[in-house]
Amino acid sequence: MPYAPFALSADRRARFGMAPVRLCNWLAQPLPVEVNKPVRACLLPTPGRTSRLDMGAEIQGVYQENGVRSSSLFVVAGGTLYSVSSSWVKTSIGAIGGTGLAIFAGLRDKLFISQSGLLFVWDGATLTQVTDVDLPLVESMLVLAQRVVVSEPDADTITWSSTLDGTSIDALAFATAEQKPDVIRALVKVSGQFIAMGATSLEIFRATGSTSLPFANVTAQSIDESAGLLCKTAYTVIGDKVYFLGGNRRLYVMNGFALQEAPTNGELEDELQAMSEADRMLTTIWGYTRGTSEFVVVRPKGKPAFVYDASTRLWHTRETWEEGVFTTRFHANAYGYNVVADEGGSVLYTMDENVYTDAGTTIERVATFRIMAKDYDSIGTLCLDLQAFGRPASGQGSAPRLMVDISTNGRTDRDDNRSEIMLDIGPDGTFRKPVLYGLGMIPPGEGMTITLRLTDPIGLALYGAWINEGERA
Repeated sequence: MPYAPFALSADRRARFGMAPVRLCNWLAQPLPVEVNKPVRACLLPTPGRTSRLDMGAEIQGVYQENGVRSSSLFVVAGGTLYSVSSSWVKTSIGAIGGTGLAIFAGLRDKLFISQSGLLFVWDGATLTQVTDVDLPLVESMLVLAQRVVVSEPDADTITWSSTLDGTSIDALAFATAEQKPDVIRALVKVSGQFIAMGATSLEIFRATGSTSLPFANVTAQSIDESAGLLCKTAYTVIGDKVYFLGGNRRLYVMNGFALQEAPTNGELEDELQAMSEADRMLTTIWGYTRGTSEFVVVRPKGKPAFVYDASTRLWHTRETWEEGVFTTRFHANAYGYNVVADEGGSVLYTMDENVYTDAGTTIERVATFRIMAKDYDSIGTLCLDLQAFGRPASGQGSAPRLMVDISTNGRTDRDDNRSEIMLDIGPDGTFRKPVLYGLGMIPPGEGMTITLRLTDPIGLALYGAWINEGERA
């Protein structure tokens, strides 16, 4: 038993009363081939946050799109539309007066905003409500082929505006989903087309160039494998791909006409299955990029977030300190930052992988590895393989420690006869390892589960542990 790697994803064992393998607020990072390690990936901290601007009211939506109104950041907070500059100064544009989620779309130099089913347009000088009698209540919205396209609540109808004029809707400018009459939960634009994501199926539409029927289902069929879209907020667009939770509670990625299921996360499926239908409909998804990596954040109501890393095809969880949930709800990419805001919150934050707190609040990071044995084996020493970086010169984190729990009973996070172990972390930039001594016997079958918790605001790379080999340089 020379080396045990850290688990790179969590499991669903806790639901069955067994010691869980947890991975919370850490993510797997593949190692370069020249790194001489017994593993090919390490664990790194998930990004922290920096507070940028308090909007003074509950944030209901954030938006930025290149080429729309100088690529500025827009926020709806407390029913008022604001622009936010790159120096984090807000400017009130005008009252929308709605409640709930605000959605956005850009048509050339005009910004369209919808809240509480009403549609507004801002042209850079005036914010006005669109009052065309043929405009339905707006459930979902996008712009394609220089037209504003909307769906309405509890219907399979798609309505579109005149070309270059999102405020004018002809009485005959509508169509219905062609293959299945299921309710359209969201219209999603991706790769020069849009997907009508229904309650039981998906249909792909493209612009036809026709003035009488400007959009049509290009495949003349529906896509049924995902059982539609779970709920209207259960999708995110990253680049030319859309990630979404299907009605079967599984995550999918759609690129063009290709639909691919992401690796199953049993714990996420269990949590969604255990919810009421009403709570399941409040699931939200948002996504962001870091370099070439794409992260999809799935937020079941009242639960930690389950995060899918598309580059590694691995899952981890994220949780806000002492909340039991992950509060971050809104995201926009603006001014070179991933700008985020909390559900029910009023503050704009930026995410930063070199920040190790949540705007000054603790982030608890939990990682686990398991040591298995065919027969009873004894562990004399366990030498953790890790590397610290980004340690503050003073204050919390200047003398960082790890908290260690050990379980061999297969039922709890820590054996009843053991206390939490505190381990000092070595200096920045070194691979000198802290050592655990005299851990005792590993029972066959269940093995030994080692759980590490970090609350100090430092950078830390976790690799694994050498077993019964003493301290290593």
